[in-house]
Amino acid sequence: MNKILISLTACLMLGLTFVSDAAAKYPEKPITIVVVYGAGGSGDTTIRAIADYARRTTGATVVVENRAGGGGTIGVSFLSRAAPDGYTLGLVSTSPFTVTPYFKSVTYNPLKDFTYLGQYTVSPAPVIVLADSPFKTMEDLVAFGQKNPGKLRWATGSPRGTNHIATEAALRQNNIKGQFVPFKGGAKAMTALLAGNIEFAVVTDFGPALQNKQVRLLAESGPNKIKGHADIRTFKELGYKLTLPIFLGVGAPAGIPDEAVKFWEKVLLGASTDPGFAKVLSKYLTPQAYLDSKAFTNRIHSGYTNTGKSLKALGLLDK
Repeated sequence: MNKILISLTACLMLGLTFVSDAAAKYPEKPITIVVVYGAGGSGDTTIRAIADYARRTTGATVVVENRAGGGGTIGVSFLSRAAPDGYTLGLVSTSPFTVTPYFKSVTYNPLKDFTYLGQYTVSPAPVIVLADSPFKTMEDLVAFGQKNPGKLRWATGSPRGTNHIATEAALRQNNIKGQFVPFKGGAKAMTALLAGNIEFAVVTDFGPALQNKQVRLLAESGPNKIKGHADIRTFKELGYKLTLPIFLGVGAPAGIPDEAVKFWEKVLLGASTDPGFAKVLSKYLTPQAYLDSKAFTNRIHSGYTNTGKSLKALGLLDK
């Protein structure tokens, strides 16, 4: 009897060893990170930098795939349906997870369908105009909009996303009826601004154009000051009622293995102190701002709930 128990125990221990060894092998195959916006924008560029950091420091094979459209919701829908094995990840940003679901029907639930692996930055998204624009201040832009109904053309990177809704709320508060021009991604909105096809844009993709002195900052739509630009007022300082942070992070379908969560927490934490990654972020004047999986999950869940309350209180929801 004792021999049988010893044999069973040995088999059990051997089985546990095999399970442990198998789990420790993550990642065993290529990992895909889905960018839910078009190529060339800040989300795309920074995720590619994260993928590069993961390759350099872990030896993992990481590829980036763009699935743009629907203000990010097409890519997010794809992510929600992917196998929960840790080999399909995606860019997580404020709009498609905490704002857009209130304005359009989506096939996913931000509170149930995802594992949030970690945040790596909170990006500024300022109101910007061309460097030679007649609008020198936010007050100039507001005055023009009030005197010229329908002639103030503007854009963001995501229709019905964070920047769109916060800016629309600010315009309404000033009794301005502007003309919103939709684009698939902030890079395309920036192209339209630089071509003179719109009067202003509110995007995270402004850094390179600012460094080239092609644009001027008028205000920051988010709650935080822009690094190196303390004179630029935030929407909150201007008295606007809706101001939302633009966070960027990495997520996956709900229920991925704990080993995958820990692997990506370690990657994102390491990137948060990596000079090479900091240099990429600096192009967009965005700081390293790491949150682990638990803290990032709390941020998104509370952000989704609180944004809904704010939108309802401001009368921005039809339902």
